[in-house]
Amino acid sequence: MRFRCLPLLLLALPVFAEENVPHMPAQARLFLRVPDEAPPLTNIRVSMGEALPATHEATPEKNARVTDVSFPIQWWRWREFTLQFTPTHDGTVELDLNGPWEEARPGVLFDQEVLWDDFSASGAGLQGGDFEKFNQGTPVGWDSPWRPYPAADQWPLAGSEPLEGKSCAASWHGRPLTTRLSVKAGVPVTLKMHARAATVPGFKKPATLPGNTVAHAACARLKRGVNLGNHWEAPPEGWGIRYDVDDIDRIAAEGFDHIRVPVAWHYHLENGRIKPALLAELEPVLRRALEKKLTVIVNWHHFEALCKEPEKNLPDFTAGWEIVAKHFRDWPQELYLELLNEPNGSLDDDILTKVHAAGIAAIRKSNPDRILLVNPPAWAAIRGLDRLFLPDGDDRIIASVHSYEPFQFTHQQAEWVNLKDLRGISYPGPPARRVPLPESLRENAGLAAWLEAYNTRQGTDNPCTKAVFETLLDDAVAWSAHFGRPVHIGEFGAYQKADPASRSRYIRDFRSAAEQRKLPWAMWDWKAGFGYWDEAGSKPLLREALFGTQ
Repeated sequence: MRFRCLPLLLLALPVFAEENVPHMPAQARLFLRVPDEAPPLTNIRVSMGEALPATHEATPEKNARVTDVSFPIQWWRWREFTLQFTPTHDGTVELDLNGPWEEARPGVLFDQEVLWDDFSASGAGLQGGDFEKFNQGTPVGWDSPWRPYPAADQWPLAGSEPLEGKSCAASWHGRPLTTRLSVKAGVPVTLKMHARAATVPGFKKPATLPGNTVAHAACARLKRGVNLGNHWEAPPEGWGIRYDVDDIDRIAAEGFDHIRVPVAWHYHLENGRIKPALLAELEPVLRRALEKKLTVIVNWHHFEALCKEPEKNLPDFTAGWEIVAKHFRDWPQELYLELLNEPNGSLDDDILTKVHAAGIAAIRKSNPDRILLVNPPAWAAIRGLDRLFLPDGDDRIIASVHSYEPFQFTHQQAEWVNLKDLRGISYPGPPARRVPLPESLRENAGLAAWLEAYNTRQGTDNPCTKAVFETLLDDAVAWSAHFGRPVHIGEFGAYQKADPASRSRYIRDFRSAAEQRKLPWAMWDWKAGFGYWDEAGSKPLLREALFGTQ
């Protein structure tokens, strides 16, 4: 069998070029294609991730007949995924198990292998969903049209641990695994599958620590915190606001037990020392916080040059942490240090692991016992925990994640993320009145799909409910339990341009969900654009949401 459901990006590459770089995927990907004469699929729903019209076909009509589905996966456990749709014709739907498309360098792809197992279909005919039987080396019922399917003793199948039975399947963008589903018009189809990321050759699993390390005890000190955002991470004389000891007194009086203090250290280091002007502002605030029995987390924020060019800027990063750590080496142990806020850009998991190791080593020269916090890759996203690799022997490190899901609600009208024209998103969905897609964002297919689901779906099927972040928090708990690393939520919140009642409901629900899972949190922020405190009115805005009964 030969199928036509492969992206044109792949067709543009030499089919049998074998120079590909193994890399662990963060997502699984598959395509559904209806015949040219059939209308597109309807009522498409996914249990996580997204399902969008394809963008690689020659015409919009053809793109509409191809559904591009992606969802997050992990390397250390199998993940269940459900896909539902309604066919509009009698016949077949082509199914293409695939993988993410990403170049290691121009013209050379990352070989991101996805493992599949326990694939079932209701409302449709599917052969070989257990991947246990083979015909000429390929799973029965499936085809590997572009490259030979790997043998059981070859990567990525060698050493893989099937969910059930003796074998599983594998695919990547350069070697999809394809089949046909038999369907009936109007009969809903549910596909249930399990997937995980294949580890690369030579991969060394990180150590699994016990659940009672020094870091766990340190994390237990943290319950409810707040960020002193938009001050010391701003460029000097830039857009920042100001904090002083009066803010600390109010923070303590409100009931917070820790503060997170973002600092753009790259603006404040000179000739091997911290500039006195910064210390004159910063140190009184930190000392007052410690006097008030608040734990203090000081991080390195907005080091964008490091994210863009890691190799060039790594020496400044390690030298900077040596300076900062040495300065604070005699401060109380209730002051924690956080390596780097929201790693992104060129800091993929491989490079970030090296950057973290270098930064940790620099701090440990003068602070062998200091508690450290470390963000995972992909902007400190919870799903980045899967690719957070820490020094095995250091049990004084807390993983700190950020969560702003659903982003379309928490960042509506935010200029810095290109959502300034998105407005009217209430929480939870659906809204009383349909929210239109802004004209300026018409090309954003992901936002268009999200808005359609937000406007029409009920209950937890709506993408703007607490179910969205509860799933992520459950993932954080599972990762923590598996690897023995405590987790702290370093940032969450909602921009003040959301309506106040929705913002309060969201903050309440997120805080409650985190506390139910015993995950400490620090809200972003105290009195800036996401603020808890109304500076002009000298009053709290979210006291009931953060400190009321659940």
